[in-house]
Amino acid sequence: MRHAVIGTAGHVDHGKTSLVHALTGVQTDRLPEEQRRGITIELGFAPWRIDDAWLVSVIDAPGHRRLVHNMIAGASGIDVVLLVVAADEGVMPQTREHVAACKLLGVERAVIAVTKCDRADPDLAELAGEEARELLTRHGIEATMVCCSARSGVGLPELRTAVVAAVAGNRARRERRRARLGIDRVFTVHGAGTVVTGTLVEGALAVGTPIRVLGGKEELTATVRGLHVHGEARERVEAPTRLAVNLGGLALADVERGMLVTDDPALTATRVLDVWLEPIEPVRRGSDAALFIGTSRSTARIQPLDGDTLSEGGAARLRLSEPIVARGGDRFVLRGANVEGPAGAVCGGGVILDAHPPRTIRAHKRHALLDALHLGDATSAARLLAEEQAPGSLRRADFGGRFALEASTLTEAAAHLAKTELKSIGDGVWVLRRALEELKVRAIARVREHHEAFPLQAGMDLQTLRGELIRLGDDQVGPAAIGELTSGTAAKLLLEGPTVKVAGFSGATSGTAAAATLARVKELAQEAKLDGLAENDLADAKLDPKLSRAALASLERTGDVVHAGKMWFHAPSVAELAARLRAHFALHEVLTIAEFKELTGLARKQTIPLLEHFDRLRLTLRAPNGSDRLRGPAARS
Repeated sequence: MRHAVIGTAGHVDHGKTSLVHALTGVQTDRLPEEQRRGITIELGFAPWRIDDAWLVSVIDAPGHRRLVHNMIAGASGIDVVLLVVAADEGVMPQTREHVAACKLLGVERAVIAVTKCDRADPDLAELAGEEARELLTRHGIEATMVCCSARSGVGLPELRTAVVAAVAGNRARRERRRARLGIDRVFTVHGAGTVVTGTLVEGALAVGTPIRVLGGKEELTATVRGLHVHGEARERVEAPTRLAVNLGGLALADVERGMLVTDDPALTATRVLDVWLEPIEPVRRGSDAALFIGTSRSTARIQPLDGDTLSEGGAARLRLSEPIVARGGDRFVLRGANVEGPAGAVCGGGVILDAHPPRTIRAHKRHALLDALHLGDATSAARLLAEEQAPGSLRRADFGGRFALEASTLTEAAAHLAKTELKSIGDGVWVLRRALEELKVRAIARVREHHEAFPLQAGMDLQTLRGELIRLGDDQVGPAAIGELTSGTAAKLLLEGPTVKVAGFSGATSGTAAAATLARVKELAQEAKLDGLAENDLADAKLDPKLSRAALASLERTGDVVHAGKMWFHAPSVAELAARLRAHFALHEVLTIAEFKELTGLARKQTIPLLEHFDRLRLTLRAPNGSDRLRGPAARS
């Protein structure tokens, strides 16, 4: 059994609901007010098993001009529109507005039902049908026409045949695995709990699966407790079809019309949309219009990318007063508050190109990218996205739900460009090659700057450089640049422990103040031997404090001095003392601090840091209970 969704459209009182009842046997006007007034207010729904091959979900839309927002909600996701035109009246204002909305929502096929044919002259009925066909043709919608009567049944078999032909010949929907259902009705069922209905336009839902229920400001989680297609329980349902979903874990007050049921983790609310806008009437920059996407609505401020007025199709940015949940490729309709043009209040619509555009990039700078997305040029779109992100990375994880082109299509294009203009730096992560090279040049320059500022340091702290490159690019590109610069035999940067230096850097250049300071500090350390140097000693020698501290750090790295406590000692002298201690412990088990002072002739100022140094080397070990006796290695073993 194949499924399709059709929706009625047409002026108020042209017989849409009566025709649906005649075709399906279902009275879609369920509200008492609708039955009392004889007009449709809310969307109505009915199953129509046309034949053994097709089960069609029929959405009966209201025709009153004040209820066009309900009609648009119902038309979102339909495969074919059933345009109802009364034989005795022909095309009327809401006929035109409904047709415009259907075109903007991407409907490509229609069946014209010229109703009340038993009440009108055949020539008049034929004229009404031709007028409707001409209207649809102007909007690029293919149509067939059938004259019929819901009261007498004339023409209904031919209408069924025409609908079957239309749904069978309709273009296949884009394959998307993720489910999406815009909620158009919320109610409770005794013993079951909260139930929502809508048109499942994509994907599939199964009983027991976790889902997200998204609103502009809310994100809820629930479980599919039950599924019903026109009252028939199902374990699993695939799009397209009308569907009722029993939501486990949510109260009636949690959910409202306009929210979205989905299993897509990538969908989130947005306040800014970059779109391809098809205006019916010229749209001025800064004008406001009601925006309709699926069953949700918001107010949008329109900003054409070119000029102050958009008279023909073009890229535009929409800034929304209230956030809505949308994805790239979604169709939308705009209605003006004080518009009364050839399509009624409908002033335009189109397709979302980027559902989450970067706000820091001015819209006019995105023109080439949006053109590529509109034309379906995946290669150009991937390249331009990479340029827009540079020196940051282009990530497959960011494609889902955002662009009018499918994530898989953009991924394939980026992978192809990785042979030329892009470089792969991870699974599903790319960067513009020239941007990466520029970042590498900046990294080398930054390390050189560090060498110039701190010539006596071994190099720049690696984590500092990594952090700076991440801020310039991102957490993928920064490490990738460092990896390329420090790998291979021709590496331009060298890693030495926690530091990084430019290849060939060996310290301060001869003749500079830093080199002179280094030589003088080394000389002072040799002269001090075990008396050691403190920072005050360097100040007394009238050396620059900053350079002298850097010189001590450099001499410590090269093994010329030993840093212990707050003093620096001549390393060969410390090594000679260590040999003397080992010789002592070869003959004696312990050594007192007094004996150590006698052995070295040092004062407490030098003794304490040196003994702590030898303790760290495990050459000595202080005896317990605060004793001044030192034990050697042999005694500990």
